[in-house]
Amino acid sequence: MGYGALVDRTRNTSPSIAFGRRATRRCAVALAVASLVACFGTSGSAAPDDGIHGAVTIPLTKIVFSGNRYVAEADLGLGKPVPLMIHGNAGMFLMVTHEIGEQVTGGPVPKLEDYGYSAKGKGRIRVPRLRFGERRLSDLRDVPVFDYLADGGGPAQGMIGVPFLTGERAAIDFSRDVMVLGVKRSSSPDRKILKSGYHFVAFKLDAKGKATIPVFFPALGRTLSITPSTVSNALTLHRPPFAGAVPMTRDTKDSDHSPSGTHPELFHADLVAFEIAGVKLGSPASFEDFAEYANTPESELSSFGLLGFDWMKEHAAIIDYANRFLYFRP
Repeated sequence: MGYGALVDRTRNTSPSIAFGRRATRRCAVALAVASLVACFGTSGSAAPDDGIHGAVTIPLTKIVFSGNRYVAEADLGLGKPVPLMIHGNAGMFLMVTHEIGEQVTGGPVPKLEDYGYSAKGKGRIRVPRLRFGERRLSDLRDVPVFDYLADGGGPAQGMIGVPFLTGERAAIDFSRDVMVLGVKRSSSPDRKILKSGYHFVAFKLDAKGKATIPVFFPALGRTLSITPSTVSNALTLHRPPFAGAVPMTRDTKDSDHSPSGTHPELFHADLVAFEIAGVKLGSPASFEDFAEYANTPESELSSFGLLGFDWMKEHAAIIDYANRFLYFRP
């Protein structure tokens, strides 16, 4: 129904009739607006009707740091909040930079090995307290310490990884920019979320705690294990399986660099088709050698790609680590 059809023509009528028609018009307009909101949602919001709930909800802030990422403010007992990155493919419970580690311990953190992006390398400390909102954890041992940048600093001063997200029954809700802790356990996907137009796929954790979902790639004619992540770009893939099967261009200006000191070449493709839970999708993609990046034999790889922040945001995703479900809008 067009707007003109809702206009009430009250000329040459009595006041009572005119009032009645104006009331009818207001109801009609309200119903039309309600219908539009029901169909399209409010501007800038793709949140499910009833979201995902838990004991504590923590707001997340998007930062730009080697791609888009989320950080949450944590209390480490330093008298000021510490921005910790939410890292959906990190195998550590908590990690902090040397700047924070030195504040926690009151002095330099001894170097145990060459790892990270600064000359200070990697150390380990005890963190007496970690608090997000009302959720407080105490006496965290063997917390790794290393830097993201050669000179330290940066918009994130540490991270929480998959062991934290699973242990604290967390969900990362890209539709609302929040982290929910203490999500209720369930063996079935949330029906209210599915009624909001979402699809879902279950994910599993390997022996090292890495999350993976099955993704079918038509160009390969087979399914690969891909990690639902919270960092980086839309889609990053292990290059060897796709070499010769997907047109890609080598990045002549840049290469990746890992905390182990490796520098794998980067490649890009404008579009890679894939399917998740029978839903046909496509995304721009980056390619690099994951085995080279991790400085490990290829036979030890359990994941061959990352669905990252940009894809999750575009599809208003919810990663439910408590129940091992990834929800997404096509």
